[in-house]
Amino acid sequence: MHSFTGLTAGPQQLSATRSISDLSVKIANLLAGKDPNDQQELQANADCATLAGSNTSSEVDDGYWSSMLGSVGEESLADAHRNDDPDEVPELNVESVHTFIGSHRNLTASGIPKPKVVAQVSGTGLAPWEIHRPQKFVRDLVLRRCFSGRVLDAGCGIGDNALYVAKAAPGASVTAVDVVARCLEFAAAKADLRSMRSRVELVVADMLQENVSRMPPELGHRHDGSFSVVLDSSTFHCFSDSDRERYVATLRRLLRPRGLIYMNCMSEEETRPGGPRRISVPDLLTVFNRPNGWEVETIEDSIIEVHPTFWGGQAKARLFTIRKL
Repeated sequence: MHSFTGLTAGPQQLSATRSISDLSVKIANLLAGKDPNDQQELQANADCATLAGSNTSSEVDDGYWSSMLGSVGEESLADAHRNDDPDEVPELNVESVHTFIGSHRNLTASGIPKPKVVAQVSGTGLAPWEIHRPQKFVRDLVLRRCFSGRVLDAGCGIGDNALYVAKAAPGASVTAVDVVARCLEFAAAKADLRSMRSRVELVVADMLQENVSRMPPELGHRHDGSFSVVLDSSTFHCFSDSDRERYVATLRRLLRPRGLIYMNCMSEEETRPGGPRRISVPDLLTVFNRPNGWEVETIEDSIIEVHPTFWGGQAKARLFTIRKL
């Protein structure tokens, strides 16, 4: 999960996103239950994937788009309108959603979108962080054969990373978790489109929940120490100090001894305004250190891919490999 304020998009980018949004209406119909064998709808998926691929960051390699392991294009669910404290998103399209989430009235004092705002746009398929492909660092980790055994995608969003790992890493059994139910509905729709529903376990759960009896059975005590790998793609950096303590406690409970966390967080080197909390190396080491039962094994420069109308499609990040002792 990400949080971003918007930047101005150029005419060419906005034209592309309008085209993608138009096609996403067709895909929304398919996700809503229309015949999956409808050739017009399947063609809309293919056309949309082509458009999405042609307007992504230059970091995306052509081999990914031809690998058939990636996401369908700019899919969206027509359910962004919810009664909540923030103003409702006026229209279900990229421009209106990005304007909504970047509105000053919807930001905290520190310039980060309010949690209710993030929840309102998450799972629409149009939020800045919902890029409809796995993150580059995840693709790289797959190539390095980093996923095997039980894998927990903590804060999975609309499921692109989880679905990619499940398909591209045959030795991995993936459980994808998010607190926003609509995100899991979207992930399930994507899985159904790819005939992968049985390949990924999708669970709605609050990773900050301290009372394990209130967690879903898939994350209950009988699964303590059962996961070999945790994937954290832009989840940790969303939390306050108190919340991340509870989050890390849940990871510690579920991860087996010597298990690994791959954590991609926005770096303090990303100095453009907006976005989530920046995580410096000293900041991370206050949480993940030997006295707390962790060892940070590697720290790598990384990126977070976002919608091309934000920061040119990517933000500076770091990838931490953390082992439970």
